[in-house]
Amino acid sequence: MRSPPKKKNVTIHDVAALTGVSYQTVSRVINGMPDVSATTRARIQQVLAEVGFRPNLTARQLASKRSTTVGLVTFATSFYGPSQIMVHSEQASKELSLTFMFSGIVEPRTRDIRRAVDELCAHQVCGILIHLPWEVDLRDLQDVCRNVPMVAVDSDFGFKCPSVFIDQELGSRKATRRLLQLGHKKIAHLRGPVFWRAGRLRDVGWQKELKAARLPLGPVADGDWTAESGFKAAQELISNHWGKFTAVVVANDQMALGAIRAFEESSIHIPEQISLVGFDDIPEAGLFRPPLSTIKQDFASLGRLSIQCLTAQVEPGRANVSNHMIQPSFVERESAVRVAGSKRAPRANPAANRR
Repeated sequence: MRSPPKKKNVTIHDVAALTGVSYQTVSRVINGMPDVSATTRARIQQVLAEVGFRPNLTARQLASKRSTTVGLVTFATSFYGPSQIMVHSEQASKELSLTFMFSGIVEPRTRDIRRAVDELCAHQVCGILIHLPWEVDLRDLQDVCRNVPMVAVDSDFGFKCPSVFIDQELGSRKATRRLLQLGHKKIAHLRGPVFWRAGRLRDVGWQKELKAARLPLGPVADGDWTAESGFKAAQELISNHWGKFTAVVVANDQMALGAIRAFEESSIHIPEQISLVGFDDIPEAGLFRPPLSTIKQDFASLGRLSIQCLTAQVEPGRANVSNHMIQPSFVERESAVRVAGSKRAPRANPAANRR
C-alpha cells in the first residue's frame, strides 16, 4: 500500500487511490450504502481510519442539495433538564452523521425566539428542535418555519406539530403515590415556577394524586429550581406549616438539596421525621445525605426520538414518528420511608403507574 498523500485534507479520491477502487465505491461505504462486498468494505474502512478521513459535510450538502445540520432553540442550559436535552439531542444527531448547532434564548419573548429561529434558518439547517419550557404561545413561529421541519421538545407551542414529551404530570403522581404507599397522608409540595411547563404539570400531578386518594392538599412553598430557593422554601414550610406535613414532594433535585440543608439546620431528621422525594435523578442524587429518592427522566430517549421525528420529515422512507410520550420512572433510595405505625400498603401495579 502506498503512503498516504501529504495533504492537509484527505479526499475521497485519495482514499480510492489508496484502496484501488473507484471513488464511487468509497462513497457508498462512507454513506452506508449496499452493493459493496464485505472484504472491500472492510479494506476501505481500514484506510479511512488510518488516514483520518473526515467527510466534507459542506460538499455533501451541496451535492445532495440537502442540509445535514440540525438546529436547536433552547433556554436555561445552566439547569439540568435543558442541558441534558441539548447534550442528548447533539449525541443523537452525531449518531446519524448530522452536525448540530444551537441558538440560546435569554428572555421568554417572541421576538427573541423568532431571532433564534431566523439565525438557524440562515445557516440552512435541515430542521429545528425547539425546547422552550415556559407557557408561551408560539403560533407566530408557524410562519417563520413554514418551509423548515420543526419538532417540539417537551414544549407546548399552541399549535399541532411533531412533538416528544416526558410525562411530567405522571412523574409527580408517581412521586406522590409512593409517599402514599408509605403511609403518608399529609404531603407538602416544594413547587417549581408554574410559568414553566414542567413546574405547572408537576404541581398538577401532586394535586391529582392527593385528590384521587381523597386527601386534602398539603402546604405549598415556591422555588425557582435552584438549591438556594429550595432552602428558603423549606424554611418557609418549617416556619409556617410545621406539624401539617410528614413528607414533601420537591419539584427537582436541586431544590431538594437545599431543602435537606434547611431541615438539617432545624434539627429535623430525614427520613426519620420527614420523607422527601425529588425529581430529575441528577448524577449526584445518590450521594445526597441521605441518598435521594427521585423521579428519573429518560433524556437519552427524548433526544433520540426528537431527532427521529425531525429526520422523518426530511428523509423519504423513514418511519414517521410524529408524537411520543416518554414515561419517567421512580428511583427508590433512602430519603423516603414508611410512617411510623402505618400499615403497609401494597405497591401499585404497573398499569396504575401509567395513569
